[in-house]
Amino acid sequence: MRIIIIGATTVGTELAEYLVQAGHAVTLIDTPSEELSQIANRLDLRVVQGDPTWPSVLREAGARNTELLVATSPQDEINIAVCSVASALFTIPRKIARIRAPDLLSEQDKLFGPNAIPIDHIISPERIMADAVIDLMDLPGVNALHTFARDRLLITSVTCTRGGKLLGAEIMDLENYDGRCRVLAVYRNGELIAKMENETLLEGDEVFFCCERTRALNLIGALVPLKPNGKNAVIQGGSHISDAIALRMSQRYNVKLIEPDPRRAQRLTERFRDSNVELYCADAANMDFIMEEKIYQTDTFIAAAPNEESNIMSALMVQRLNKVRTIAIIRQASFQDIALAGSEIDAIISPREAVISALLSNILQEGVEKMRIFRQGDSEALELLVQGSRRSSYVVGRKVEDLNLPAGVRFGMALRDKLVVKMDENFVFEDGDRVLVFLTDRMQMRALVKLFKPRPFWLPRW
Repeated sequence: MRIIIIGATTVGTELAEYLVQAGHAVTLIDTPSEELSQIANRLDLRVVQGDPTWPSVLREAGARNTELLVATSPQDEINIAVCSVASALFTIPRKIARIRAPDLLSEQDKLFGPNAIPIDHIISPERIMADAVIDLMDLPGVNALHTFARDRLLITSVTCTRGGKLLGAEIMDLENYDGRCRVLAVYRNGELIAKMENETLLEGDEVFFCCERTRALNLIGALVPLKPNGKNAVIQGGSHISDAIALRMSQRYNVKLIEPDPRRAQRLTERFRDSNVELYCADAANMDFIMEEKIYQTDTFIAAAPNEESNIMSALMVQRLNKVRTIAIIRQASFQDIALAGSEIDAIISPREAVISALLSNILQEGVEKMRIFRQGDSEALELLVQGSRRSSYVVGRKVEDLNLPAGVRFGMALRDKLVVKMDENFVFEDGDRVLVFLTDRMQMRALVKLFKPRPFWLPRW
């Protein structure tokens, strides 16, 4: 597929790298900079320097023959303008844009679409992060999770903790603990356990498993001691993401938002007027403030400031005072390693992973319904739609054990019509199945998708 990406941002650059590895022809457009020149030397893609809203720049980038445009510029106005020019002059068939402004998102249904601003898919980092936090609040004890198959199934990561019911038992006993579960991967001291059979679960092991969403808490309780979730949450603010999380959580929880900037706090007062959010203008890492307002007595502390050091510091301070459950938003991979080192922060959310996963789920159309990257992009989970017949498909009518699968691929669960099916070696693929698969090596994704893609002569059902 020929793809143009607007904006050499962190998200844009990493998305470009991923798509190049998946075999797509990618062109990256941004205003001239030293960083853009370095990207051209590092990645196998084409770089065009210039204002992406100019028709001449888009023409130079090959917009007339482009199948998809992804606008990841940090400015909403640029993303909107680029998509409009691309549609009007070059009729690029699909356009995806990152939009952040709450005013635009609140009118999304009227503003964007075939009869309005020509953007086919909107990606909102703030909404994505708010959804991620709510998921973690619903399932205490998990490190990361993502839902698939019309939200019936999920893949989650849990770190084995002292007090877990299956600690010391064999890894595969987790599947027997609840019959609707598949263990996908186990990492010990950061390294993948290649053969899980006859291995026991040890404290500190990171376990990825797939299950029905309604059974998740029972399985999580087998690996970590569950604690009451509680209804009180404190959010360290200072970013659009923290504002969105506060508004979203206030519908179900008692929320306090700590905003360090007085001018920003004044603006938020008006925005939160009709919500149940309590707003404080203070520094969340200030120990005097923490003690005076008894922040350490909350049930959950969410560090969502734009600064990684501040998030790590404030989360550790609150957790050490009273073992408060902590969730930290960490953008840079190096800081994620630091935050995870002591195992004191309960869950870390990477905006980069979440946003790129959302973008890729809208880009990878060859039978890939949804995808999510984990472990800083080293592994990933896919929801694949099985299509075709015995004649037109490489997998329909065949068992899992009969497939020539790439290395590091493990199947989880499948949704067949409304029935959830556990995928063991004897599972037989049928047309219409939605199957979940985990890759410990994301470089194998291309070969896996190719295996599930119907033969060229296959015609879809109308």
